[in-house]
Amino acid sequence: MKPSVENFLDSYKPEVKDIALKIRELVRSVLPDAIEEVHTGYKTIKYGSGPRMSEEICYIAPLTSSVNLGFHYGTLIPDPDGKLRGTGKLLRHIKFESPDDIDANTLQTLLIAAKNQAKF
Repeated sequence: MKPSVENFLDSYKPEVKDIALKIRELVRSVLPDAIEEVHTGYKTIKYGSGPRMSEEICYIAPLTSSVNLGFHYGTLIPDPDGKLRGTGKLLRHIKFESPDDIDANTLQTLLIAAKNQAKF
């Protein structure tokens, strides 16, 4: 059985858990119908329309002292503020080291673009 998001995040430092929960709140506000699932192997919380990686829109990856919000098709979505990082063929992410790094407007814009790209 997969752990709940809260149980999964309990193993991280309180600061990291706080950042992840704030990002989760934004993701859930833009993607209320998305399937949310903890992927213990990758240590992520993923969101999408189905269980396959091709159906995933984004993921939250808590790390030791930061949190990444990743977009599976990040190279295909507009990034007017230049926030997305990465060198992969499709994946891009934003790294958050503090709750103050979270710009709700920018994240909502990127999440909506990712949702539209996925035709969710």
